[in-house]
Amino acid sequence: MSERQPRTLRINKPTGRAGWAVELDGHDISRALVGLSLKLDSSPLAEARLDVIAEELPIEAQVHVVLPDATKELLVRLGWTPPAEEAQP
Repeated sequence: MSERQPRTLRINKPTGRAGWAVELDGHDISRALVGLSLKLDSSPLAEARLDVIAEELPIEAQVHVVLPDATKELLVRLGWTPPAEEAQP
């Protein structure tokens, strides 16, 4: 699997407006978000997990999809075959 490209995430609390303004690589994704969490550890970059409502995103982009292990295990039990690069030895 290729190395992930870093992205620019901006989170602001606009004055006089309820909610948060969230931009990903300059695109406002605020209306599409239902959740956001940041993982800050010793890695050189923070990891942002975005919970989105896909139909609210009017952009087309290449993305790296991350499934939690429990979700992968459930999908495999239901008959899903993971991509070859994700198959466990």
